[in-house]
Order: sequence, then C-alpha cells, then structure tokens
Amino acid sequence: MNTTLPEDKPRRGRPPKHEREDVQERRRRRDGGVVGRRLGVADDNLDFNTFVYRFVNDSPARLFSKTKQDDWDIVNNDGDVIEDSADLGNAVTRVVGVKPDGSPLMAYLCRKPKKFHEEDAARSQKELDKQLTELQRGNDRFGSSQSDYVSRSSIETTRR
Repeated sequence: MNTTLPEDKPRRGRPPKHEREDVQERRRRRDGGVVGRRLGVADDNLDFNTFVYRFVNDSPARLFSKTKQDDWDIVNNDGDVIEDSADLGNAVTRVVGVKPDGSPLMAYLCRKPKKFHEEDAARSQKELDKQLTELQRGNDRFGSSQSDYVSRSSIETTRR
C-alpha cells in the first residue's frame, strides 16, 4: 500500500510535527518575581523600598477603616493607587472566602508608606513591651495584681 500523496494534490489538516515551524512561546515566565505564596502578586509594579504591602479583606468596615481611617491605599493592576474607592474595577484582588450571604469575600492589595508603617509598629511594640513587663511582675496586662496565680520564680521570656 502506498501512503504517499501525489504532489499535485493539496494536503488537508495540520502538517506533521516534524514539518511545522511553529515558534512556541512561554505563557507563565516573567522576569519579575512573585510575592507571597497564597495570595501571590507579580512584583513588577511594586515598590518595596518606599511602601509596605498587604491584603485587606472586604469584610464589614475593615476595608473602610484601613483605607479611610488609616494610611493604607488600594493598589490597582498598574501599581498605582486607586483614589476613589467607589470604583474598584482595576484593583488587585483575590477571592479569600465566602461571605455569610454566599457571595465571594474579596481581599484587596493595599500599600502604606514604609515610614508610617514603621512608626505604627514601634507604637504597637511599645505597648506590647509594657504588657510583657507587667506579666513578668506577676500582674495582668493592665498592671493589676493576679491573685489567682503568682509565679514562685520570675517569669522569663526570650525574643526570636
């Protein structure tokens, strides 16, 4: 049986793989890295020298309190901030759960100036250090004596 086609008849369908000259392109590879594991974001447009980034859930009043009452700004897909939170169509979002009504719970990528974040962290650490000192003395975090438990030896803590 002859499996070759006469030269005057055109071929139908795709040519065999060995005859194709397709140039295959990569879909997933980029030069930039990916930040985070569970809510990964390509770091092409993120400025880690100036800002701190985090995802904020759109649970009741959470996104509002972080963006309107604190210094966090919602980041869009171009790496810029969204000025008007009424239009969040271009925001970097991830589905992180389900709301009680069954709709998706979204998390929005937000950024805060690194200087503000460090000031806030120092203020929080100062309060934690105060509470730790009281606990080491055998008091509760507010400084009141804990009569139900007093350690025979001093309480020691180590920091990582």
